[in-house]
Amino acid sequence: MATSPKGPGASALFILLTLLLGGGLFLAASADRIPFAGNIGWLLAIALLGVGIGLFLHNFPVRFLLVALPLATLIAWSFSNRIWPGASLTPENVNGAPPAGLVSMSVPGFSETGKNLFVPQGTCVGLFADRLRQPRMLLHRNGWILVSEPRAGRIVALRDADGDGVAEQRKIFADNLNLPHGLANDAEGVVVAETGKVLLLFDRNNDLVAESSKVLTDDLPAGGGHWTRSLVRGAKGELYLSVGSDCNACLEEDPRRGTILVLDQGRGQTHIYATGLRNSVGLAIQPVTGELWASDNGRDRLGDDLPPDEINHIVAGGDYGWPWCFGDRISDPELGTAQRCRSTIPAAVELPAHVAPLGITFGEGLDGPTDWRDDLFVAEHGSWNRSVPVGYQVVRIPFSGGRPAGPPMPLVTGWLHNGRAWGRPVDVLIGPDGAMYVSDDLAGVIYRIRIPRKGAPPCGP
Repeated sequence: MATSPKGPGASALFILLTLLLGGGLFLAASADRIPFAGNIGWLLAIALLGVGIGLFLHNFPVRFLLVALPLATLIAWSFSNRIWPGASLTPENVNGAPPAGLVSMSVPGFSETGKNLFVPQGTCVGLFADRLRQPRMLLHRNGWILVSEPRAGRIVALRDADGDGVAEQRKIFADNLNLPHGLANDAEGVVVAETGKVLLLFDRNNDLVAESSKVLTDDLPAGGGHWTRSLVRGAKGELYLSVGSDCNACLEEDPRRGTILVLDQGRGQTHIYATGLRNSVGLAIQPVTGELWASDNGRDRLGDDLPPDEINHIVAGGDYGWPWCFGDRISDPELGTAQRCRSTIPAAVELPAHVAPLGITFGEGLDGPTDWRDDLFVAEHGSWNRSVPVGYQVVRIPFSGGRPAGPPMPLVTGWLHNGRAWGRPVDVLIGPDGAMYVSDDLAGVIYRIRIPRKGAPPCGP
């Protein structure tokens, strides 16, 4: 049995082990809120608590542990309340009720209770591909769909060869990459944005297997708080590249952080196209106007309802406010001033705080309601630090004349059931068959969603 240690070293050890227990209790209570893959959150919590209790019993009598546990619980509660103001350590019970106008639809491969999606009447939901490792961005190329798997370091090519809505053909387009994320088509293959460089992957014979690569630029800020690099090719062939911030809210040392760049593919040089964009993961070109649009993820630690996430119309030289302001030129309470915000461009569309809009696409090519083909579709990845979770859905933003013409409307929801997420939509694409494809980096799948035209019978394959 451990004897009572004495001296300043014993006090420091007691504090350290109490903090360790507090961390374990925090993770145990918050595992459903923090977007860990699989059961990693629970495993970490068990490991911290096991190590903490073991070290306490090894170094102190049991009575010290009985004092430390209430203190650790208080620490966990305080930390949780700071991140999710007003929340308890028990996640909110959020019901999976469908929004108005949507109906419940089962998803092949997901038989568990609560794993239904809510979609417009007559819509078919299928599982296009599974067994993907946190699939991220999607790209349509020559009838195939390419998907980046950043944590696996590869790009996979998928094709539905027999028209049944399921990808029977699967190829490794490229592997041994460093966090590949953004994808763009090229006459000679595919351009991929890693976290610190942009590569051209040659596929001259169009067999969907890259035979070689060329570095277009390796002069990018790598890693950091927002490590993803997204790509889209502009109407004139230019390459736009988003670089997220390295922090939550700060003045960046590298001016290319929190921006959208333009890459000169021939020279391998970049220049800043637009600034004040904290983390614009979604990039899309409006098909009628040829203009650039982007999603942007607002900062954290201002409570449940601030700041709004954004959809922005991106113009050359535009300043969209971060870190000084957000939304309709609202000053950040910690950094901004009204005078500084007057010269910034307000959000074109404000989304609820913390919904985490990632991939976006316009509806060109959609084999569905014809008046949706100019609209913008947004994959909301879902909140991780809000007392009542939000997002976890795909929304449609009506457009007319190349501009937003109405508020966002839920299109596909249901990934959040009773406060627990079973899926997190991350990108959305209109496929070669006119169906909508949605990648899910929590479930590791891609859904195929067939939306019927107005007045048409329910969809088939």
